[in-house]
Amino acid sequence: MRMEQLLSILRLTPVMMGANIFIAALVLLAGFSGPHRVSLSIWACLVVSYGLLGLRGWLASRRRKSGKATVSPRGLRSIILQAGLLGCLWGALPVLAMDGASVQMRMLIVSVIAGMIGCGGFAMLTLPPAAIAYSTPMVMGSLVVLLTSRDPILMALAGLLIFCYLVVTFSSLSHARVFAERLIAGEELEHQRQMVSLLLSDFEEGASDWLWEVDASGALTYVSDRMAEAAGLAREALLGRNVASFAVQVAEAEPGLAADLTGILGERKAFRDVTLRMTVEGTDRWWSLTAKPTHDLSGTFTGFRGVGADVTEARQAQDHIRRLAHFDVLTQLPNRLSFLEALNRAWTRQETGDAGGCAVLCVDLDYFKSVNDSLGHPVGDALLIEVADRLARCVGETGFAARLGGDEFAVIVAPATGADPLAALARDIVDQLSQPYDIKGHSVLIGASVGIAVAPEDAGNPDDLLKNADLALYRAKSDGRGAFCFFEMAMDQGAQERRALEMDLRAALKNDELTVFFQPLIGRRDHEITGFEALVRWQHPQRGLVMPGDFIECAEQWGLIGKIGEWVLNQACAQAVSWPAPLTVAVNLSPNQFMTGELVGQVTRALQASGLEPWRLELEITEGLLLNDTTRTMEQLTALKALGVKIAMDDFGTGYSSLGYLWRFPFDKIKLDRSFVAEMKDNSAITDIVRTITLLGQALKLQVTAEGVETTDQMRILTEMHCDHFQGYLFGRPMPVSDIPGFLVNDLARRMRRQDAETDSGSASISA
Repeated sequence: MRMEQLLSILRLTPVMMGANIFIAALVLLAGFSGPHRVSLSIWACLVVSYGLLGLRGWLASRRRKSGKATVSPRGLRSIILQAGLLGCLWGALPVLAMDGASVQMRMLIVSVIAGMIGCGGFAMLTLPPAAIAYSTPMVMGSLVVLLTSRDPILMALAGLLIFCYLVVTFSSLSHARVFAERLIAGEELEHQRQMVSLLLSDFEEGASDWLWEVDASGALTYVSDRMAEAAGLAREALLGRNVASFAVQVAEAEPGLAADLTGILGERKAFRDVTLRMTVEGTDRWWSLTAKPTHDLSGTFTGFRGVGADVTEARQAQDHIRRLAHFDVLTQLPNRLSFLEALNRAWTRQETGDAGGCAVLCVDLDYFKSVNDSLGHPVGDALLIEVADRLARCVGETGFAARLGGDEFAVIVAPATGADPLAALARDIVDQLSQPYDIKGHSVLIGASVGIAVAPEDAGNPDDLLKNADLALYRAKSDGRGAFCFFEMAMDQGAQERRALEMDLRAALKNDELTVFFQPLIGRRDHEITGFEALVRWQHPQRGLVMPGDFIECAEQWGLIGKIGEWVLNQACAQAVSWPAPLTVAVNLSPNQFMTGELVGQVTRALQASGLEPWRLELEITEGLLLNDTTRTMEQLTALKALGVKIAMDDFGTGYSSLGYLWRFPFDKIKLDRSFVAEMKDNSAITDIVRTITLLGQALKLQVTAEGVETTDQMRILTEMHCDHFQGYLFGRPMPVSDIPGFLVNDLARRMRRQDAETDSGSASISA
């Protein structure tokens, strides 16, 4: 905005400066024979000098080649000050030259001042402070002389001058507002154009669907490479061919549509997910087409534009899920699982002597959260993409870069090249990631901190190497951020703080500071409450209500998760037994609880003590559990299943390839991670993944629950996919147990009102 205001003024700078020089010369010539010859000469020299300096500055700015696209507030203040200085020079003219001058000279000076106010105000319309700073001194200088002259004509001229000043001022303010609105509208339009272009490009490059377009007769006018590949023909052979000639029959379509594709196109209405059976290279294939009619500027129908997909192979969707398990969807960098696998490989090589050690660099972005909160998640996502690109370029072929989650990244360097090269790499990462970013019209500035741990000096296994690199990162951030730090055994400050948290958490178990909140689970068919998920909270005497994300991971590291998990299990069962019989309760299990071998006994005792029927208890496990000690884990899961409880796989598809376990163990439910739900509306690839997971659940006769449902659009999309259960803020936040009776009563009242409305509607229909 400031740059556009400045450019608008700079365009007229040569004319303004030239006019100032020319008019000053005319005024000097007109008054040279008068009594103020000396003062007018000095004044004219000052104006001419100012004008020449302005022209020189303008020429210098034209020669200067700079990529800078912004102007600081200080720069604008400088422009305003310069305008005020020029206004003061012209404001001095009446004071210097009108006293004792002829009537003609006085009229000339007043006319010149009025003209300069109007012309200067016009030139600086886009920057009202500059226009006001320019015109105000001229008006004030003129009014001092005119109003003290006691000449009626001159006093009338003073009134006209004031009117002219007010007109210029208000015109400048109004024009500046219109200018700003137009500029913002133009930026938004350009932003939308870039977004559409980017989405279409990403769609064609990364999505499994394809784009197609036909004219009013149904002949193909645009065919993407993916469509040509799916059809088994060259693009040139497809162009001009009627799209309806591909289909043998319409296998599936929305109710009310025609029985064949020709009829569907003939209706000139939008259609969605029309499934066609066709023969491609002698093989039956199925395509799914979605399209909307297109029209020209006069409203005449010009054809259809849409997307299509080959939905033949369910295996393709599973491959896509496996791809998601190893690569981050947003940044396309390897994810945490790929990183851990690469770290294990590097560790094995250095243990066997095939490589000279390995190093891990943990990278964390500074001030990213403030950018995400202030500019929104789309800008935050775009920023992460840029960060990933810069990080990959910094690392190059010397290492393996991955995104661990959120704003956390990591790099493996194997073989380790020594402290100096690692320090140089870390310094380069900090410098490159700290450079300004231009994200969707925003100039974004963040920082980065790096922690480094080197094997075998700093750790005896891959997990400790990553942990120690993370400790070094914590020290780097504690030392002021924007730096890197090598791991040292003496790093105890962070360990002491974590120890204090550990002691507080141990005391919390004894002092009954833990509490259980419950979040409702909602059924798809009638949006009825089907149960609640138990979520632990910590009511700390000083910290207040502590969320599980702040202490569960630490509790797992300190061996406290077993006691906390058993306590939550007992509390959840004791509360659920008082609910109406159909309602279930879901309890999350930590992998550490399986390691003790006592989990089955704990569940048995909790059911017996509470009297809760086993089928009303649902135990949720994560995919990561199945990677460690699989035989022992499967034995415990089988024993739990034999008790009659339900087993659900939580956070399905977020990082581990566990498709094989879905048929090896009879799960009852899979829970779709909230990250998929949050992104599926704006990302067709994510939508396809979610649809595939729900279809996978249906094929394996598993219930599917979607977490993090916060909008009606998300609920609608998931309902169309036949997702069985919803959970999220749209239906209810986690609540204390005391709020559950009121929540159930309100839900019962809602369902009764709906039943009454349906009964009344049915009665009215019978009467009719």
